[in-house]
Amino acid sequence: MKIFVREVTSENWEEALALSVWPEQREFVPTVARSLAECHIRPDGKTYEPFAVYSGDEMVGFYTLSYNPADATKCYLGGFLIDRAHQRRGLGRAALAEYLDGVARRFPSCAEVYLTVHSDNHAAEALYRGAGFEHLGFQVDGENAMRLRLTGARTGVQVRADV
Repeated sequence: MKIFVREVTSENWEEALALSVWPEQREFVPTVARSLAECHIRPDGKTYEPFAVYSGDEMVGFYTLSYNPADATKCYLGGFLIDRAHQRRGLGRAALAEYLDGVARRFPSCAEVYLTVHSDNHAAEALYRGAGFEHLGFQVDGENAMRLRLTGARTGVQVRADV
């Protein structure tokens, strides 16, 4: 599945706000509005950058890349979602691979990527495990913490297609 990402800016933020998940998924992921607020407020001192996921000309998803500018060895994935009208088409897998590839290009010293996942979000858990993320055995804000250890350059990351 061919996708690309573009930073959320003054030109596409309203389109990003229109992205939504199914009602039963709402407890799994923050709204785009909340994620954009975090980008501005920086509640934990990290830098947050919002990205829109596109398939062709259509925005189909969203995520944030966050990091501590003083420690480029760790990056964080947050607010990751694929709009409900576009789920179950491989776009999440493609977007995750693009995220990891982008981290490798921008932060060559990044050794670990972290995220959290709701314990009932089995589809996301399978996606992350398929990409090599492992559970860390503790929770952050009520969600399971996961980590992917990066080794060397990760450009061209391949995520298993069978998840």
